[in-house]
Amino acid sequence: MTASGIMGDRGSMVKDFLYSDKKIYDSVHGFIPFDEFEKELIDSLPFQRLHYIHQLGIAYLVYPGATHTRFEHSLGVMALATLMFEKICKSVRPDVFHFVPRKGSSDYLYWRRVLRMAALCHDLGHLPFSHVAEKELLGSSGHEHWTLKIIDSSYLQPVWEKLRKAPSYLEDIIERDIIEDIKKISIGEAKWKEITGKAFSPWERIVSEVITGDFFGADRIDYLLRDAKSTGVAYGLFDYHQLIEMLRILPSVDRGGDELQLGIDENGLESCEALLLARHFMHRRIYQYSSVKAYNFHLRRYMKANYSKKTLESVDEFLSISDTDVISALNKAAKDPKLPGHADAQCVIFRQHRFRAISLPDALTEKDLIDFKAKTKMSDAEIDWEFHRAEPPLDRLSFPVSKRHVIIQKARDCSDLLLKVPSKKSNWVYVSPERDLELINFLENWAK
Repeated sequence: MTASGIMGDRGSMVKDFLYSDKKIYDSVHGFIPFDEFEKELIDSLPFQRLHYIHQLGIAYLVYPGATHTRFEHSLGVMALATLMFEKICKSVRPDVFHFVPRKGSSDYLYWRRVLRMAALCHDLGHLPFSHVAEKELLGSSGHEHWTLKIIDSSYLQPVWEKLRKAPSYLEDIIERDIIEDIKKISIGEAKWKEITGKAFSPWERIVSEVITGDFFGADRIDYLLRDAKSTGVAYGLFDYHQLIEMLRILPSVDRGGDELQLGIDENGLESCEALLLARHFMHRRIYQYSSVKAYNFHLRRYMKANYSKKTLESVDEFLSISDTDVISALNKAAKDPKLPGHADAQCVIFRQHRFRAISLPDALTEKDLIDFKAKTKMSDAEIDWEFHRAEPPLDRLSFPVSKRHVIIQKARDCSDLLLKVPSKKSNWVYVSPERDLELINFLENWAK
């Protein structure tokens, strides 16, 4: 071999070394590998912004360790979703064998790529402090609407252009639009149908459930584990390795086996029970904890007074606002009575005069509070409340369970414990410290 040939081989080896898969260390999942296409997305401005969006809003004022962000959560969702996808494509029942792509095939590599990119994209549209003020500022469309806008923006066009020129396996699936598939899988079928009016194919539904599913979704599994670890509240920890190991694609019991769903082998039923219990206790101790609710209330009211749908009309404006910008503005407003949201900013920054958050009895109505407010002559500045819209109960236990690897049953028929774990959100009232005793007396008399 000539000297130039040797140098050429060495150059190729150096290039392969430099462009091999990268990895990042995560506190929950250990090393998370990613390739050059995923690196392009991770390095983009919209994804880097997630460094400055707290996963649990302002809960760190109550739980000091809750400073983790949407950035690390999104990486964790990609890692979990990949494990889940690889598992359901490996452990395949004979009656669904035709439905699942074989490992190493063009279909398999394509959908694995879509899934990982969608996992990274699924939280791009969050406002500062995540969910705190999204209902008020984004309306019913939610952060998913902005996720789609950001995916279509000029910020991510270089990522998609590089992806469209990706490896040769994509040539075998030229009939699909990979960017549209990433958008679909990242926001889930319900939101996609609400925004576009289009439904998913059966396979798209399965892949999307891996990320956004109400029960088995990687999004839910990661946030429970990550929130528990960061806050130190151990209730959110459960055996997710067993859950993933037992995941299966199974015929739907509710629809006569004509459709397929993500389900579980019977040996994973206990891990499903643990997941549901973890979710219940985390809501009680963190997400629906009174002190956290109170601080979120003040922050939400401040953001509503200072940001509006008009100030969030373009992707440029949306991406320019993160938690750090809101905190800086909060500090100024707390010191200047002339600025909008001054009182709420003081409650957050100086931790003074904070309202009390009280969970309401299920039977108490909004009319009861309106009557109480009128009778006691409380002003809007002294009391507020939030009632969750009444919705038909979601049949969260309709997923199939494979018994003895052959018989398929509904989860609710296999576990008494699953049926007993509460899932309903509470209604809340917020009252100033000067008037809280009046409200407490009213609620005590009402209960009698």
